[in-house]
Amino acid sequence: MNAPMGKIISLCTALLLGAAGVAFVSWERPAQAAGEMNCGCHPQKVSGPYVHQPVKAFECESCHKATDQRHPKVKKGAFTLTDNGKAGLCNECHERKDNKKFVHGPVGSGDCLECHDIHQSNNKFQLKEPGSALCFSCHEKAKFDRKYPHPPIAEGKCTGCHDPHQSDFKYMLKGGGSQLCVLCHDPSMFKGASEHAPVAAGECDSCHATHGTQYPKLLRRYFPEEFYAPFDKGNFALCFGCHAPGLADDQRTGADTNFRNGMFNLHFLHVNKPDKGRSCKVCHDPHASSQQRLISSKVSGFGRWRIPIRYTKTEVGGTCVVGCHKPKTYDRNDPVVYR
Repeated sequence: MNAPMGKIISLCTALLLGAAGVAFVSWERPAQAAGEMNCGCHPQKVSGPYVHQPVKAFECESCHKATDQRHPKVKKGAFTLTDNGKAGLCNECHERKDNKKFVHGPVGSGDCLECHDIHQSNNKFQLKEPGSALCFSCHEKAKFDRKYPHPPIAEGKCTGCHDPHQSDFKYMLKGGGSQLCVLCHDPSMFKGASEHAPVAAGECDSCHATHGTQYPKLLRRYFPEEFYAPFDKGNFALCFGCHAPGLADDQRTGADTNFRNGMFNLHFLHVNKPDKGRSCKVCHDPHASSQQRLISSKVSGFGRWRIPIRYTKTEVGGTCVVGCHKPKTYDRNDPVVYR
């Protein structure tokens, strides 16, 4: 072997040994050096569209505390998490989410990672799944499959009504009673000279199923959509669930209803017909009205025309001026005679 070739071989050997030494030092680096090297072995932890701020800033030591073990030779034990990785670690930076009356189960047990990816995610807030898909990873989806679902459910926006962490209201709702509903619905719908008792009490769920139902408008029971409907108590089960069942049974009564001319039952007159019985909502607004007795000022009639109603209440009766018949007055004590 000539001298130049020997020098080349010696130089290559030295380079190889040097590289091996560097590799050995890198492989056996102390755990506390990881932060200084920006955790270069874990680039996949910062590749998602939503990255935890400490991870994004390569501040791994904010959550991971080094021990005297060597990493990555030691996979577990080279680093430890404060508070064993429970909510105490999250609370070092984030405001506590478990100090209200009602707390989501995973939050209460400190299992934040059941919903959140601690490093990164394809979803906002580093959620493990988008929208309601995350909720249905624990809650049974079949319970919410309805013919007429509440729009937030259909759109996968459970957090429109529920706080995912905690609340002062049962079921972690964002408001109590109708306060929750008016977060989306126009509050003027529920205010007037007269208000339906469940609405005034904030009990919208007396008539409406909050997640969904088999009936239109999220009603808990069937109610006819038509202007005219054959009188059948089954058609008005929603109303008769609260109101006296004898309201429209008898043509003459002195007790079942105050809507009477003397003893002549005017509910019977309007409703109890074999083919053209009026639906309750023809005259009454189910939420609130600018007139007494929940009498609507206008109702959907025929085509584009909305039938006007002007109602005046008296101590013993009232007067209706409407678009569907001549003005009529009724008096419970001294019945008005019409010829």
